[in-house]
Amino acid sequence: MRATNLSTSADRIRRAVGGLSRRLWGLRRGLCGLRRAVCCALLLPAAFPAHAQRSLPLTRDGGHLYAEVLLQDSVPARAMLESGIAFPLIDSALVWSHPDLFRPEKLDSAVRFRMAAGANYAARYKLAPGLSVNGSRSLCDAYVVDMGGHKGDLLWPLNRFTTDSAAAPGIFRLDIARGRLELLAEEELPGDGWTAYAMTRDERSGMYCLRGSLALVNDRGRRTAEQAELVVDLGNAMLLALFTYKPEVKKFVSRARIPELEGRTPAGKRLPVLQPAAVTFLDAYTFRGRPVLLLENRMRLPGHGFLGIRFFERFRVIFDFRRAQLRIAEPSPADGADLSIG
Repeated sequence: MRATNLSTSADRIRRAVGGLSRRLWGLRRGLCGLRRAVCCALLLPAAFPAHAQRSLPLTRDGGHLYAEVLLQDSVPARAMLESGIAFPLIDSALVWSHPDLFRPEKLDSAVRFRMAAGANYAARYKLAPGLSVNGSRSLCDAYVVDMGGHKGDLLWPLNRFTTDSAAAPGIFRLDIARGRLELLAEEELPGDGWTAYAMTRDERSGMYCLRGSLALVNDRGRRTAEQAELVVDLGNAMLLALFTYKPEVKKFVSRARIPELEGRTPAGKRLPVLQPAAVTFLDAYTFRGRPVLLLENRMRLPGHGFLGIRFFERFRVIFDFRRAQLRIAEPSPADGADLSIG
């Protein structure tokens, strides 16, 4: 009888230990599942960055602005900000490394692009409208060119992209001093504290011009002013470039009585420049000690010149391409250069 009781007790102990082991194994599996869930939660921003990256950090290289972006929601790329070219240009090496994703279409004949600073590109393939860049989408064809790694993987003309579901040009907030570009929806436009200026859109190129007074002051204090239309150009690293191949612009520069000097582009190309004592835009914003580039080679461009990065870096700006408005907020102290606001 005692042996039977001992055997029964041993069986009960074995069953209890087995149950405890099963519960411990279940707890271990639960902890592993929790660990995987936590890891997935931590990795979600990296795996699905589209919404978070509607606010993009910017870097500056050679005077130009660059952003690390995702193309077609999956391909990392380096994009140079633009607004003074008619179409997006994408590097052929990137496209041919993902042909099924980009689906390039062969052109009947090559399309050539000549940049103001002297670079030339030829495209034999294009991409249909809809190229995705961090949630923005192109409203026109993009052309596939050999960029040779000099300007990243993409020339990104913001004026040719939408920032929401509407099939209309987008809205971008730019603060160069803080190195930040934001893609805005209509409901995200800020209220007071911004001065709005009307822009005109060139239908052929899709570029936008800011119209207003432009004044050059020479070293004797002589002021020469004229109404001008300036293409807002985030691809121009200077303050101002004037199209002196146009007769009316050539006449304006001649009247300013400022000697021409020789300048060089970052690529080493020689170009004439002026060194005015001051340049005033819109009867409100005066910049001192900045060279003005003179472009003498004939190009099919709207307006009388390019308004470049050196202007926009002084402020917080919103490019509202949908309403054709440029909004400017108070100056952002950048590099301490002499800037007078009248």
